[in-house]
Amino acid sequence: MPADQVYFSVPGVASVRWEPDGAMVVVEWEGWSDSEEFGALLAAEIRALTKHRGARLLADCRRQKVLSPADQDKDRQWLPRAVAAGLKRFAIVLPTSGLATMNIRDRLGTVPSTTLEIAYFDGVDEAKAWLAA
Repeated sequence: MPADQVYFSVPGVASVRWEPDGAMVVVEWEGWSDSEEFGALLAAEIRALTKHRGARLLADCRRQKVLSPADQDKDRQWLPRAVAAGLKRFAIVLPTSGLATMNIRDRLGTVPSTTLEIAYFDGVDEAKAWLAA
């Protein structure tokens, strides 16, 4: 993958990249992030959306661990910035951790569908198909 397509990459934490084939930002979680890493990951998503005028984001959260309460609040600050950067459709592949799944649904469950379409999936292929539709 060309280096200019990768916006964040910390082994064992996550990566953020632009996927030209699907015209989407792809986040692939590998484990747990500290507060600084999570903030950098969210900023990388905004940079990628802005640079490519992206409207779609795929977050593969299967290996994501539970975030601290303070980091969960960062999503609330991130959301308006992502929408302002052009985000329209957000596909989330749910974590295998039940608690992490519950936290994601709680944080994003209040977003009006007129602001952003959000859908939850068990697999990446389903999520990509929904984003492409």
